[in-house]
Amino acid sequence: MMDFSFNANTFRDMFHNSVAEYVEDTVPDAGSDDARDVNSPRNLMAAMDQAIDVMARADADYAVKKDMSAESMGMLEEKDISKIGQYALELLEAMVAHVQNKTGEQDRTLLRLSLPVSLWVARHGGKLSQIDMPVNSLAGYANEVVELHMLADLAAVIREVIDACDEDIRRDVEQTNMMRPWRILNLNYGIVATRSHQPELIEQAYDALVKNLPHDARQFFREGMQQMDIIGYPDEVREVVERYNNMWGSESSLH
Repeated sequence: MMDFSFNANTFRDMFHNSVAEYVEDTVPDAGSDDARDVNSPRNLMAAMDQAIDVMARADADYAVKKDMSAESMGMLEEKDISKIGQYALELLEAMVAHVQNKTGEQDRTLLRLSLPVSLWVARHGGKLSQIDMPVNSLAGYANEVVELHMLADLAAVIREVIDACDEDIRRDVEQTNMMRPWRILNLNYGIVATRSHQPELIEQAYDALVKNLPHDARQFFREGMQQMDIIGYPDEVREVVERYNNMWGSESSLH
């Protein structure tokens, strides 16, 4: 089973292990430029530790209060969850940029830490306003995973990220940009679900594709039919793809 859930201790260990060699051994003087630089590795790590603590406290509060009224118990609101998650993602992005400046490459482990943060936001009812890192990470997993049950797990995670995207992302105003994260996310959802061989998951992904990417769905279903013959998908998968192609694959559909 693929589990990208946020766990404070695991997340902290993975983050620290990934950035340890880039953090100075000596603590800079309080008045120095390094101490004042919010984007220095040491300050980024300290800020991330604080963000992890906040997320962990929210998890603990949620575990205690989940059977009670959120209004009466004062649980964090959607906007607060969204802000906390966005802050953690910004810190992570800054550290990825720092490591890339040092090594010339993006650190895959750091990038993939964006997934537990994004799922933490999604599962606490928040909204995601920046999805480049989780989309790139999910695309990487989509290229690696081959086991059917793991593909099904991955499709479910992609759906959670899609559902948590805010309205600015959903409006999809940059339709001329073929590499925009919203488009990549939804196309990968359809691809991963198809590869899972689970008709129910495929239907869910295809319905989302028609809704979220109407201008791409027609070509997606056409190409899907071609893949049925090339790869030799099971009959139950072929039936779903053929049905959606018949409904949405013609020029007169998906206006």
